Amino acid sequence: MKIKYSIIFLFVLVGVKIYAQDAKRPFILVKSSERPQILQKIKTQPWAQDIYNKLLKKTDSEVDLFYKNPESYVKQLPFNCDEAQKNQFPPFYKTDHIENGVHKNLDNATDEEWKPAELLIKNLQVALDCSMIYYVAQDEKYAYVASSILYSFIKSVQKAELSNWHSRGGWLFPYDGFREVRVIGYKLPLIYDFVYPYIQNGGKSLDIIKGDKVDFPFNEAQNVFRTYADITINYGHTGSNHSVLEAPSLVYNALAMDDKTEREKLLSYFLTENTKNQDALNVMAKNYKEKGDIWPETSQYLNHSTAILTKLMLVVNRYNPSLKLSQEYPNILHALPRLDYFVYPNNELVRWGDGHRKGKAPYEAIDHAYALAKMDGSIEIIDKMGPILNRVLENGNYKRSDMESVFLLNSEIEGNPNDFQLPITDRVYHAGIVMQRNPSSTNKPEDGLMCFVGGAHMVHGHAEGMNIELYGEGQVLGVDNGRGKYAKDIHENYSRIFAAHNTVIVNGSSQGEGGWSNLGINTVEVVSMEPQVGAKCVSPYHSFSQTTFEDNGGKKAEATQERTLALVRTSPTTGYYVDVFRSKSKLPNQFHDYLYHNIGDTLAFENRNMAFKSTPEKYNQNANAKWDRGTYRNPGWHFFEDVKTSKPYNEAVKAIFNVEQLQPGSIYMQMHIPGFENREYTQVKAPHTFEAPKPYDTLPTPTLVIRNRGAAWDNPFVVVYEPYNQTETPTISSVEKIEKGGVYKGLKILSNTATETLVQYVITQSKGSIFQDKELNIYFKGTFAVITLNEKEVLQNIYIGEGEKLIFKNEVINTKENKCIYKEFNQ
Repeated sequence: MKIKYSIIFLFVLVGVKIYAQDAKRPFILVKSSERPQILQKIKTQPWAQDIYNKLLKKTDSEVDLFYKNPESYVKQLPFNCDEAQKNQFPPFYKTDHIENGVHKNLDNATDEEWKPAELLIKNLQVALDCSMIYYVAQDEKYAYVASSILYSFIKSVQKAELSNWHSRGGWLFPYDGFREVRVIGYKLPLIYDFVYPYIQNGGKSLDIIKGDKVDFPFNEAQNVFRTYADITINYGHTGSNHSVLEAPSLVYNALAMDDKTEREKLLSYFLTENTKNQDALNVMAKNYKEKGDIWPETSQYLNHSTAILTKLMLVVNRYNPSLKLSQEYPNILHALPRLDYFVYPNNELVRWGDGHRKGKAPYEAIDHAYALAKMDGSIEIIDKMGPILNRVLENGNYKRSDMESVFLLNSEIEGNPNDFQLPITDRVYHAGIVMQRNPSSTNKPEDGLMCFVGGAHMVHGHAEGMNIELYGEGQVLGVDNGRGKYAKDIHENYSRIFAAHNTVIVNGSSQGEGGWSNLGINTVEVVSMEPQVGAKCVSPYHSFSQTTFEDNGGKKAEATQERTLALVRTSPTTGYYVDVFRSKSKLPNQFHDYLYHNIGDTLAFENRNMAFKSTPEKYNQNANAKWDRGTYRNPGWHFFEDVKTSKPYNEAVKAIFNVEQLQPGSIYMQMHIPGFENREYTQVKAPHTFEAPKPYDTLPTPTLVIRNRGAAWDNPFVVVYEPYNQTETPTISSVEKIEKGGVYKGLKILSNTATETLVQYVITQSKGSIFQDKELNIYFKGTFAVITLNEKEVLQNIYIGEGEKLIFKNEVINTKENKCIYKEFNQ
């Protein structure tokens, strides 16, 4: 139910000056009574002293400007003097963005459109900085600056009409209140809280209309805080990170209310009371069902959301310690370190949906979690967060950097720094992601191997199908396109739909349907994987996953898919990936396209008889199809350029992606593709990959598309990928497919490393299948296995990732209940 507290309490409070009834301000970020401890912290802790001195130096330059001409300084606020009434404060210029005559949110606002907001944000930050220094130094010259800026804001903002657009409306940002509360709304109550002792005791504020120092307008300030709280409670939408991002404005404005009853009621909308426009904490916490679950969006949102919730939990817990929020919602706090697990060896992030390449666990939020846990006596959280904090504080990956840290955080952290061990496999459950990594014994990022398969629907997710990324030689080579600016053609009609991903498009028609932005897809489900998350790997050289996906968006794909992705290390510096993608449709005349994007300069084929010809119209069927909100030009491959297609080609294919403009030197990704009937190959230049290493963040992305006429199930798409650098030669010399009765069963891969020659039989089947070959002397019932021989074909080791029984010559291996095993053989 929508509750308009701005209306209810307005009648109660008109004409009455009410001061805090139950607490002495300030108390939002720090209590008045804590000032001696804060002074001691600044005096004795170098990090706190450094923060305070830097803030003082930065702020004093603004304070000096203010006192040279106070009226001129305040008048730099974005007042719209043309609409001013005589002897009254003018309204502010509103911040708006218009595209093709339509008012839109401010994601793509121009610098000119954003200028009024920029001026407000800058001046309010000066006021906030002054107010914090006033708390520490008790020098009223800072309080006068802060209260004068706040005074002018309160007077002018009330001249605006609050938007009636409840999906995202605001006060000064009439079509983007969602942004207004995030950049403006939360600052006001903090300024008020810090300068309250000054204005309560008769401290004056500058009125630029009267040209005089005047009393502070308490009742009007209360109305402004009430209105910003109301924007959060009764505007916006639920079920996404919007509720989280608006929550700081709600909490701080609630705590700025001087009437305790009103304060508690507004605060309840953060803790327990949900509206149709705002989720409360008890609902948002349901996203963290299990310990280690993360906010169910993409990387730049998952930690941001959790970090915001953690800080607000600390603030509210400090206001009311009886809540013990770290014990009520511990899984929120357990989610904080998780982003450190989702990184490639070069420290770039695994990317899904609108996620970015750069990022790390929110160590400041971990600091907040530690402080909250210390308040509540939550031992498990203390024991988990303490060692992490000490590790990153010591290695320089985290540095406390603002005054809020001085106010909120502990000086001493318990727990010894620990060696942070990344697991061999991990999962992002809400994104359908299964990761595999194999760090090298050299400890060099360029020698590490890592890959993932995944796909699912979520807010800010992409309709990507069953997508993969591949890492090698210090770079993410097999890439997801990522994203640029929202609402642009390339974003909506390429980046976030199938063609921008390393997936399979069915009948040229794979698409999202329903859900957020009509991008709904099914979640990639795990059939088998080794090792399981949290389990010890059975082999130092192997891992794999088998996953499934239903491609049933729209009515023209109707496909079932299965993907086996394996990582095989052959030496401390070499290894390869095996990708087996099965796809079949219920529809007649089906065809399936396997897409693989790799950063680089060129894609070169060693086969000279493929007869590539220009086919510019091949992917253009939907290039001019309808595009509006929720309707896209699926599957997005009309963005492909320089399209060249081979003749129908049944032979094995060998190709290389050349990446030759990287500063460290050239690297390559070699592909071995066994031959199958009904195949044709197309090479294209896909759009540039966002956040790729320079210069590939602006260059086209070489991409291969393999089309299979008919079902690709018994004879799936099979590709072996091997990364290497300019000082190396690729180790794989041959790849031969293994078939039985015309059905693909696996590969024979010959590798020549620096120290040995390896012959490996890689068996990849659907779960529960049986492969038997008398000539090879192999019997295998199961999903995935690798048999490794030396150049004399003497057995070296056997790895079963998932299976029941394997026989090779005279060796018989039963896996029993574990279904996985690794065994080495004495020579």
